[in-house]
Amino acid sequence: MNQSIKFCFYGSYDRNFTSNMLVKRGLLENGIEVVEVNAHVPISRLDQKKDMGVFPLFKRILKKIKLLPITVRQINDVRSSDIIYVGYPGHFDVVPAFILAKIFGKKLFFNPLIIFYTGFVEEQGILSPHSFLARLLLFAEGVIYRMCDVVLADTQFRKEQLVSLFKIDPAHIEVLPIGADDEVYIYAKKKKTKLLNVMYYGLFSPAHGVEYIIQAAEFLKKIPEIRFHLVGNGNRFEAIKKLVEIKKLSNIQLYPNLTEANSLSTLQQADIFLGFLSDHPVIHQAIPNKVYQGLALGKAVISSDAIVMRQVFTHNKNIFLCKGADGRSLAQAIKSLHNDRMRLQKISENGYEMFQEMFTPKMVGFTLKEIAERVCK
Repeated sequence: MNQSIKFCFYGSYDRNFTSNMLVKRGLLENGIEVVEVNAHVPISRLDQKKDMGVFPLFKRILKKIKLLPITVRQINDVRSSDIIYVGYPGHFDVVPAFILAKIFGKKLFFNPLIIFYTGFVEEQGILSPHSFLARLLLFAEGVIYRMCDVVLADTQFRKEQLVSLFKIDPAHIEVLPIGADDEVYIYAKKKKTKLLNVMYYGLFSPAHGVEYIIQAAEFLKKIPEIRFHLVGNGNRFEAIKKLVEIKKLSNIQLYPNLTEANSLSTLQQADIFLGFLSDHPVIHQAIPNKVYQGLALGKAVISSDAIVMRQVFTHNKNIFLCKGADGRSLAQAIKSLHNDRMRLQKISENGYEMFQEMFTPKMVGFTLKEIAERVCK
């Protein structure tokens, strides 16, 4: 279509959340006009049963009320847009966005990033699937998704999950990958040395499987050239630190105080970047940010084998997959690439090329632009 699409980013989404920033930047880099009607509410925890109580939910809804006067003040921005886009977190914001979309004849897009039902019931086990709260959540979340003209899923697997759980018409779900910020995770060619630096970057939480890195390091401790670097912190950091000390693993270095802002030079020294390593339910549903970040840095990524990974990547071509929750399998994967540096380099190059073609903010924005133009025809 000849006329440019205009997006209105609407809601109480966290404007500093990486995905929201990258989608906005990607659209702007593709020449798409973006206005924001935003009541910025920072992301809050939702990982315990008490977070599902009436009072905590009421408090979250109350924070979002400040969106109403902002909407009134910026109603012309809503009216002049083609698409009302609700970012993350935004499940509650879909309701007022739906009303505005109907009043002004706009298309409503929602990028949920997470499915609350699977998060509370399957991933975190906070709610029993047979409980009243779980059934209510399943119903309410389905209503929210069905209000939208387009629901964005980060993977094909997530799309299939939305269709199966909530009976949404697949024609109303589009796949939009998360990607990574190429202005933060900057590619730099690494000097070739005998050392093989294996990098973990992220949270120390059960879903990520840091304990299997410790197992792998123990299996590989007699190969002095292989070094492990664990960047990050989290609720299992102290347990992991203690485990490293008990096992006297001198081939592991911990970096608990590095952040996204000051970790680049350390991350660029990696040869291998690690993704999910557990067999937690989440690894079968989503591709973690660290996989895209590793690709952006031009590193060979090793991650747990899962359907969602094979839907996007090709083992031994642009990624290397190992058995989840298996330190020996991870060790074998690392040793295999250590012994075959040509293969390591090829996987790194292919992964970086794939990132450039599909997962930069500009390419994610281009994909969303194409979806918007198709929907608005």
